[in-house]
Amino acid sequence: MDMDRRKHNRYRLGAPVVFSWRDTRHTQHEGVGLTRDISIAAAFVATASPPPLEANIKLKVFLPPAHSLAPSTRIHGEGRVVRVEAIKDHEAPGGFAVVGKPFVFRRGEENR
Repeated sequence: MDMDRRKHNRYRLGAPVVFSWRDTRHTQHEGVGLTRDISIAAAFVATASPPPLEANIKLKVFLPPAHSLAPSTRIHGEGRVVRVEAIKDHEAPGGFAVVGKPFVFRRGEENR
């Protein structure tokens, strides 16, 4: 029996993500992807270039505006990579799961 260990509900959301991490030599790495699902403190990011397992990462999720006059909104977060999935026969993208501190929503000018 596979028990779901998630503490918060996850919601399906396909939004662009930019993420970064430092390796053991303190070299900065960056990647891009799309969220597959997200909660208040965790997400799964589909990407061809996932960070390594246990990496501490920072991420920004770019939410689509509700309408053309709405200010842009981003989700900022930090966490640890708890699962990495490889690309499977070019059918499903690989990616990673990140869990961390509660994510922060920023709107408009606060997005910097």
